[in-house]
Amino acid sequence: MATKLMGGVGSQLARGIVTGLCGTQALDWVGILLYDNESTATRQAEDRARNHRHAYEVAVDRLARRLGRRLDDEQITRWGWRFHKFFGITSGLGYLALRRKFPRLGAGYGLAFGALFFVVVDELMMPLSRLTPGPRAFSWKVHARGAAAHLAYGVAAETAARLLEPRRT
Repeated sequence: MATKLMGGVGSQLARGIVTGLCGTQALDWVGILLYDNESTATRQAEDRARNHRHAYEVAVDRLARRLGRRLDDEQITRWGWRFHKFFGITSGLGYLALRRKFPRLGAGYGLAFGALFFVVVDELMMPLSRLTPGPRAFSWKVHARGAAAHLAYGVAAETAARLLEPRRT
């Protein structure tokens, strides 16, 4: 019985991690592809608006300072990227839990979740926590790129979730 229970929890954990990993990789590929194809002026304006730091770099720097540590720019970049990956991957666990409770979240093959994730996390939580400036600081192109990347997260997460669902016999 205990082995069955642990196997179930372990299996759910593994599914959540793989789901988050797939979603995060899709988000990064789409976001980077779109960013690399934006005009130099758009990229420079975004970099200036966010003071040349991504939200996850601001979060890592802030956390390190609260813990009494000073990180150099290279460390902030490295740990910031790790934090971004960790947040995206563990969000897969949250996605599976929400999907079980609210099955309609998978509507549109994950597009509903991707859109919700973008609005709640990027557009609301990041500015409210002062990890980024408010939405008006950025061009519509930056918002469109963020939305597209989060939609890709939702589709990849939903695809992984469906592929990893236990088969019912």
